[in-house]
Amino acid sequence: MRQFVLVSAATLTAAVGLAAIAKAQVTTPDFTQTISPGSVVARLDGRVSQWYGVSGFTGQSYGGTKYSGSGLAGYMRLFPGFDGVAANGLQYGAQAEIRENTETSASAGASTETLYVLRDFGYLGLPQLGLVRFGQQEGALYLNDAGRFESGNEAFDDGGWNGDVENFFVNSAQRPIYPWTWSNSTRTADKIDYITPTWNGLNFSASFEPNQTGENYSPAVTSTTTSTDMRRNTFEIGTTYKTKLDGFGIIVDGGYMNAGAVAYNSTANGQSYQGLSVGSLGATVTYGGITVGGNTKFGNMNGQFEPNYKGGANAIAWLTGGVYTIGALSAGGSYFVYDSQGDYSTPTTEGTRREMGAAAGATYVLAPGVKLFASYLYGTRHQDGYDFLSGTAGSANNNTMAQVLALGTWLYW
Repeated sequence: MRQFVLVSAATLTAAVGLAAIAKAQVTTPDFTQTISPGSVVARLDGRVSQWYGVSGFTGQSYGGTKYSGSGLAGYMRLFPGFDGVAANGLQYGAQAEIRENTETSASAGASTETLYVLRDFGYLGLPQLGLVRFGQQEGALYLNDAGRFESGNEAFDDGGWNGDVENFFVNSAQRPIYPWTWSNSTRTADKIDYITPTWNGLNFSASFEPNQTGENYSPAVTSTTTSTDMRRNTFEIGTTYKTKLDGFGIIVDGGYMNAGAVAYNSTANGQSYQGLSVGSLGATVTYGGITVGGNTKFGNMNGQFEPNYKGGANAIAWLTGGVYTIGALSAGGSYFVYDSQGDYSTPTTEGTRREMGAAAGATYVLAPGVKLFASYLYGTRHQDGYDFLSGTAGSANNNTMAQVLALGTWLYW
């Protein structure tokens, strides 16, 4: 029996407890549209988050500046959108995510805050043919990407090393790079997605991104005399299989990303880039209230799905985790390791890079629209010959460490 798969950033439905956690955050192709033909439903969902955290990281006092080891932080987000079903069965709609910017200036205040659009996309679909999405959004690799333990039914805190806590309490140079698909480098570029109907638990998706630019940017750069690491002509495919066997819920998925790189057309080409070729595998197993699993990314890339230097080492990343849910309470953890080229000079003076991130935490849905969470993060970075604090090749600061403990709440509607 065919079941049509629809996606929405603001109306996810799931089990009691984690449904509230996932709402207005995650876009996944795993629920069916239930609006009556001829009807349209509009929404303005939102979230206000606030937490208190304590942190410690390498370089907390560096270059004449000392950063606080504790403090309050928070943000506001809005998720407008609508979904409709025409009398002939056409399903359509649009979703957006509006965020409050994160200020980095020591003198920043409320008057300097701005709002920006992180994602916005429209969709059209028929149950027999599938769904087409178009706009600034995620691609097929994310849409088929289980086992990351950061959101939805896999969430155990604010998102692990891909949440929001670390962004406010640890400088970017000390944060281990998170090389999975729920990252701004993949979901803020303009692209087209196609998602098939589901046949006996199996579905497929494909996406195309002409340039690594937002929909409000034109024309895109295709070559330059300045070295750059931007993607071009990115193509993604993915597939997911879901089944239940003797009380076990099983999800297995895989995908592939291929892309070119913006050309560096200078004759003094010392830091040119090559295209991406990235594979993806993920899986989870759920029994009762326990979910365990993992995810891996591997191939020719650097950073967060960025083109690698010519001559640079291939990357491989793996993550494993688990979460236990009982009623409104969820607790769990995850651990990842990411090996990549990192910084690369010509002639080569640096080694390859290794980054590690461990996360543990718990969430509790106190009432409809109220989630409390506790989160602990620990991460390291290492690369011989690269100074993480200065951002240049060097023998100092080749290792960094960061850790954060935070208590907070989401208030959402």
